[in-house]
Amino acid sequence: MPDTKITALAAITTVAPANDLFAIVDVSDNSMAASGTTKNITTNQILGAGGTATLASATITGDLTVASSILKVSGGNVGINTASPTNTAGYKTLEIVGTGVNTGGMIRMKSSDASVSSYDFVDNNGRGIFAVSNHNLRFGCNDIEQYRIQPLGIFTWYDGAGGTRMTLNSTGLGVGTSPSYKVHSVVTSGYAGAFKSSTGVAGGILCGNTVGDLIVGVDASGNGRVTADTSKYLGLGSGGLNDRVILDSTGNVGIGVTPSAWGSNYKALQIGTQSCFYNALGYITSINTNAFENSSGQLVRIANGEATRYVQSGGAHQWFYAANAIAGTVGGFTQAMTLTASGDLLVGTTSAAGSVSNTTKTVGGVFSSINGTTASTASGSAVTLFAAPTESSYLLSAYLFGAGSASAYHVVAIVKVNGGNVAITAISSATGISISSSGLNIQATQTSGISQAVSWNVVRLS
Repeated sequence: MPDTKITALAAITTVAPANDLFAIVDVSDNSMAASGTTKNITTNQILGAGGTATLASATITGDLTVASSILKVSGGNVGINTASPTNTAGYKTLEIVGTGVNTGGMIRMKSSDASVSSYDFVDNNGRGIFAVSNHNLRFGCNDIEQYRIQPLGIFTWYDGAGGTRMTLNSTGLGVGTSPSYKVHSVVTSGYAGAFKSSTGVAGGILCGNTVGDLIVGVDASGNGRVTADTSKYLGLGSGGLNDRVILDSTGNVGIGVTPSAWGSNYKALQIGTQSCFYNALGYITSINTNAFENSSGQLVRIANGEATRYVQSGGAHQWFYAANAIAGTVGGFTQAMTLTASGDLLVGTTSAAGSVSNTTKTVGGVFSSINGTTASTASGSAVTLFAAPTESSYLLSAYLFGAGSASAYHVVAIVKVNGGNVAITAISSATGISISSSGLNIQATQTSGISQAVSWNVVRLS
């Protein structure tokens, strides 16, 4: 074929890379000429040639596959070590596939001179790891650092203005401060934190350990609740001391003391070791010193020593005393005084034998005055008014109330007792009533002819 300009040659419509040939000079073959031998080569041989080639630029309109899918560019998605990089609608993907079962791809970023450690993002066993050797990992926005991960597990969130919003380290989580506790929040105003349910249900915070829990929260109606675990008490402390106030599991309160083992019928406020104020059965109010009521309703001594008790019940007021005894002693109380619902004061007795009486006693159990009315007694029968001490003297007045005749039914006498002997001297005698004694019992006998009550008053003279 005669020589023809290349521009005059017909254009090839479709290139067969494995079959269509180029002319090339093999400079390593000097069999035809010293400058080399002309040979043919296919497109595939050119693209698959070894060594290094420099290409100014190239446009590839189809897929690019390098070394059996080690690099695959397909539809704008890039796959490294995969022939089918993920194609997600609306996105262009760079997908790196590892060479082992549990190792994925890795992206490494480092300086050209290795003056700083590399930043590696690695898929290892299904976990994404951003690894930085001995340097902080920082995240920013608008050229300002917002988040930092430091070696040894220190995480810091910043406010974008040079301040710190939150820190998480081995001590705990600090909001507005470096933590000194597992959760530590500091504010300059307002609330340091909030824990709320999103709807109208009970919510709160649970604090506890392996032996019990404490719940601080609200019920479904929004009422505040602080609740200790079953069979545990709730203690309030102050001044660096615990248990200034204790609310035990049965509902009793101790101030400066754990409440004693009160029975379930009682709700008690116990102050210090021995002072007790409590309610029994819902309608009896008692104040005790050195005694509590157990589940059997027994009064039990709290500590060694005497005990006293004051009770309000059924409109009456009652005072009790118990002599010195050791802690744990049961009972031993004597009712020393009673103020009845009708206003009568009984001292040293709980009853005046059916009479309406008012009694006052001195120390030692010897009364200074008594007044009362006996039960109705048959005419001519003696009725005891009071028992006299062995050494004393009294002014006694006895009469029939409403009898109408003072001279017949009102007697006044001096009663003297010496060594157990009684002497009665009438100051003003009467025909229908007289005073006598039976041992130390001072008696009156009325002779009106009908059964009547005797009213009387006595004042101790010595």
